[in-house]
Amino acid sequence: MIYENIELFQQIADKAIEKYDVPIKACARLMQFSENATYLIYEENSGQELGVLRISRPGYHTIEELEAEIVWIQEIRKTTDLHVTKPITGKDGEYIQRIVAADSKEYFCIMTQYLTGITPDENDERAVKKQFNQLGEITAKLHRQTQMWNGAKKLQRIHWSYDNMIGATPIWGKWQAAADLTQEMIKTLTQTSQVIKKRLEQFGRTKDNYGLIHADLRIANLVVESEQVKIIDFDDCGFGWHLHDLASAMSFIETKPIMPELVEAWLTGYRKILPLNDIECREIDTFIMQRRLQLMAWMASHSESTPVQKLNDGFTEGTVELAETYLRKFGV
Repeated sequence: MIYENIELFQQIADKAIEKYDVPIKACARLMQFSENATYLIYEENSGQELGVLRISRPGYHTIEELEAEIVWIQEIRKTTDLHVTKPITGKDGEYIQRIVAADSKEYFCIMTQYLTGITPDENDERAVKKQFNQLGEITAKLHRQTQMWNGAKKLQRIHWSYDNMIGATPIWGKWQAAADLTQEMIKTLTQTSQVIKKRLEQFGRTKDNYGLIHADLRIANLVVESEQVKIIDFDDCGFGWHLHDLASAMSFIETKPIMPELVEAWLTGYRKILPLNDIECREIDTFIMQRRLQLMAWMASHSESTPVQKLNDGFTEGTVELAETYLRKFGV
């Protein structure tokens, strides 16, 4: 687990700073341990934000996958009006810097522009509904851009298939590994997973419902300044169903009373740019449920990370409640 090596990652961050054209008194402050280690790079005296440094966990992404992420971000910046984080090159002109750490492993580092603003507040209902309406429109613009861009299909990125999320080859681990599961819960969630698989097989993949997506458009990856919503953290971008971007936007708020209103706000924004047919709309619950099980697996395999420690309380029970509702609607 990377979380056992906080000092090692701080050493990597300090070493990585030297690779960039930043002031001599630039410092790195840990922002979050999640899939990777993320640091704020700032000037020591003034406190001015200089960028955000992401140190990739060894084995999670290949160099080709990281390069593909940067290529897509650059394409978004070039061909759309969306506000996304800007990659910063090192002194050698390369976006990806390699650091050999004290453990003799090679770590890939990427620095991006620091985007000013604040994270949306889900408790500010009026504001967050408006922001999710904007997010739906932003997401549709992303999907339209990848549909029109011939280069999208050539990128080497993860496929967020059923198997890679909650099936036979789960990239984030198995949801069954959650520590607080009872046999009755496992039975309910297993049946739910089977229904999801069947419905997704029927749903299928087409050029209109599947393609390159952000895959993690949750509140934590949004930055709002005035009334402008900005997108950060493309680390999980890959190929998947477009509706997975809606499901990821609902991450960790699936059980909250405001969730249906946020879904509707997102859909209203999305339809300003792209259509959604009745078949797609019928499967929104399927994608939200699949994402919830994927998050359950992620939390089980990342129990010591910063986000999990804050979000773990009641998550399994909430997932089972969602599954029971889902089965009443779709179970056979």
